[in-house]
Amino acid sequence: MRVDPVLVELGVALVWLAVGTLGLGADGAGTLVLAIAIAIAIGIGVENRRRGPRPFDTSRSTEMLRLAGGVIAVVVLASIVLGLLSSSAFLPGLALVLTGAAFVLLSRATGQRPTRWLGFALVGAGLLSALLSTMLGGGFVTQGLLGVLAGVLVLLSAADRVGLVEMLRDRTR
Repeated sequence: MRVDPVLVELGVALVWLAVGTLGLGADGAGTLVLAIAIAIAIGIGVENRRRGPRPFDTSRSTEMLRLAGGVIAVVVLASIVLGLLSSSAFLPGLALVLTGAAFVLLSRATGQRPTRWLGFALVGAGLLSALLSTMLGGGFVTQGLLGVLAGVLVLLSAADRVGLVEMLRDRTR
């Protein structure tokens, strides 16, 4: 099985945006943000398809799926443990640190430097979130901001991988 990294990034971005919009509250802003993000993700996916997807080879695809499965398993386990310890406010930050670490490990396997920088940015945001969770009582606000930030970063990475960021940069010149 060969996995297209753009589609994986789009999936990760939409999951994080969904987590973030859940944290934004029920006033309708979260739904609007998620709808706009889905439209942007569809646009990036269509452009990826138009330009010709470049999936990883079988060994890199296997590594990506293994990392994704590991992150999902650890996040589920951590949510159970943190829920039992009444420390669930740390879960979004921990999940983002794990997601970022998976991107850093994936960059080692694929040799792609932008993936490494995305991973470092996600780890930094996750650590900042954990720090804010200790100082602030409202982990729900942190979840919203963190999810939207992570989703936007991963969407930008997918757009850059497809070449849309470079195209927009050339148009402004």
